Amino acid sequence: MDYFISETQEDGLSRTAGVKARDDLETLLLSQGYLKISIPVSAYDRKKAGSINKLRWHYNIYKIWKDKLSLLKKNDRVIVQFPIIEHSLLLPGLLKKLVRKGIDVNLVIHDLELLRAAKRDDVSFKNKLRLSIEEKNCLKNVSHIIVHNEHMKKFLMNEFQIHEDQLVSLEIFDYLIDDFDSNKMKVFDKSLPIIIAGNLRQHKAAYVYDLPDNVNFNLYGIDYTGKVNDKIQYHGSYPPDELPYALSGSFGLVWDGISSQTCTGVYGEYLKINNPHKTSLYLACGIPVVIWSQAALADFIIQNKCGITVENIKDIENKLSSLSGDEYNTIKKNAEKIGRLLREGYYTKQAVKNCVS
Repeated sequence: MDYFISETQEDGLSRTAGVKARDDLETLLLSQGYLKISIPVSAYDRKKAGSINKLRWHYNIYKIWKDKLSLLKKNDRVIVQFPIIEHSLLLPGLLKKLVRKGIDVNLVIHDLELLRAAKRDDVSFKNKLRLSIEEKNCLKNVSHIIVHNEHMKKFLMNEFQIHEDQLVSLEIFDYLIDDFDSNKMKVFDKSLPIIIAGNLRQHKAAYVYDLPDNVNFNLYGIDYTGKVNDKIQYHGSYPPDELPYALSGSFGLVWDGISSQTCTGVYGEYLKINNPHKTSLYLACGIPVVIWSQAALADFIIQNKCGITVENIKDIENKLSSLSGDEYNTIKKNAEKIGRLLREGYYTKQAVKNCVS
């Protein structure tokens, strides 16, 4: 039998892509005949607990997972979304036992926090150590891992000595849009501003507060506190199912880090290995992409001719000036073609199918 783990999501994330990617995967797995194993996420705040209570909580989570997964039998398959929301230092051991029992345990990576949160200065050494231990041990004790792209695959092979046969490249995240209606979409044209959608908090997207004045921008997302003028328009935040119909512009920007001149800092470096979900949002809407030339997903954008690459956000002006109307329309048609695949869940279905013991 084929199963997947469904962890109850935390509140307050409905206006970011954090929950959307997980929900889409669950929808696609259900459509492929997978059975859901529900595991609740507690509202208990472990940060305020003492050491003994924290250890007790790690054991409690392990016990819940162990009980829920006791129905699995040899030759069954279970898909786990990673990172695990309700984490425990004991879970890697449980996953290892399942594999030894002949159960095909597959991880689908959404993020590698050991390359993101664990690199931040505001994260304590103790939490960095916990993240490193938990994530490494999970990754090294499962049957297969669906990684974002070839760059992430090489990282796991080189850093953790995970065998290539265990790793399957997703290529790009799918992005489901219920009852998609192209007639409700706004106009996308070369003459319109560049779209920036996502988390606009300054600590997460500092580059948004350093945008050049030679390009116009339309911003969509939570917690923007920067300037608004004739070059930068802020349109607020929307739930994932409403956002596609709110976007208006020429290209969707895929960028991260502290600077608009290049992608730097923890989040900028992370782009070299990560598939940002906003890329999928843009393409699912038929919007071409502008992406940092060193980003991992730049390979996909170039190969499928559904966007352009730049080293500096300021370079967008020259790129657009040299782009004819016909060339833009060709890129846009390619984006629409990829968008149809994303809305159908094509890449997820292929990756899951390729995870074969």
